[in-house]
Amino acid sequence: MATRTLYLITYRRVLRERTHFAIWAPYKEEGGTGTLIQVLGAPMAGYGLEFKRAYSPAAADEPKEMIPLAKIDAQLLGHWTGTPSTDSTPRGNLESIAAQIPPPGISRNFLAPVNDTTNRRCQEWTMDFLRRLVAVGYLDNSVIDTVQAQRDPPDHGIFSLQGGLKKAAQPAHDGIPWVWDDEHRRYRYWNGSEWVWIS
Repeated sequence: MATRTLYLITYRRVLRERTHFAIWAPYKEEGGTGTLIQVLGAPMAGYGLEFKRAYSPAAADEPKEMIPLAKIDAQLLGHWTGTPSTDSTPRGNLESIAAQIPPPGISRNFLAPVNDTTNRRCQEWTMDFLRRLVAVGYLDNSVIDTVQAQRDPPDHGIFSLQGGLKKAAQPAHDGIPWVWDDEHRRYRYWNGSEWVWIS
């Protein structure tokens, strides 16, 4: 059985951002191109699934880390012989499973710490994708621990939790601006009788 090494590719532009997660499946075991499987978007707008075909990690501009995860049966991969392109149509079993994992929607509160239910981003989606690959027997459970160790803490890269939003750029509730509370590291607003904390 021919196999390919599946990789976790991580990158971030600046240290205070959350790390972006993507899965890369090379077309050949020692080949330089493959398909990058990821969700892209923003917590305030939602995310979309993307298959980046003929993607070459070596040719990409962003600084990245490639972490080998496991060998996977090459027959599970969608092979692409065309030029580099991007789409959302799955090819092969691996991509079909990725398409079954709903991309993160609009966050209920994108200023809150990230979690696995209401405030999901690319790291959470990637974990769900890998858990499904483990569940169907394509990967060993040890992959989950490997990728979990790469995740950011829930409040890393959340601008408001780092005091990153200035007063003029704060969100508002019914026209009342939120006020950043340094001691509690949360936003709040005065409703006329009490402080209401952002949930």
